[in-house]
Amino acid sequence: MNAGCVTIGVVAALVVGVPVIWMACDDDDVDPVNGSTTYVNNHYVPGVGYYHAPYMAFFPVRYNDFSPGQGYYYGGRYHPTAETATVTSSRPSASAVTSANSTYRASNPAKRGGFGRVGSVFSSSGS
Repeated sequence: MNAGCVTIGVVAALVVGVPVIWMACDDDDVDPVNGSTTYVNNHYVPGVGYYHAPYMAFFPVRYNDFSPGQGYYYGGRYHPTAETATVTSSRPSASAVTSANSTYRASNPAKRGGFGRVGSVFSSSGS
């Protein structure tokens, strides 16, 4: 069981006579980037970006990605030449962890659930 999940309850499905278990996961409180984790170059975190190990931070473009007319992307901007990485894995800085998790939360608004409905399956013909 995922540690972030909480068992809501057990409901008897009277129609089929089988107990049904459902769980709710509160993923909104889970930060995807951890300062104690070592990441390799170009490790991708959805909603955050690509990790650039020499810079200990995440960026929207892959490390050393080439774009015609712009150059090679690393460390947050384009350069005329590719960078030879001497560092291929590292842990993100504290400020990079804070920034990455803020970016993630901004790109993943709070999930809403429940049993409400947005309209009806029934329609009136007006006659």
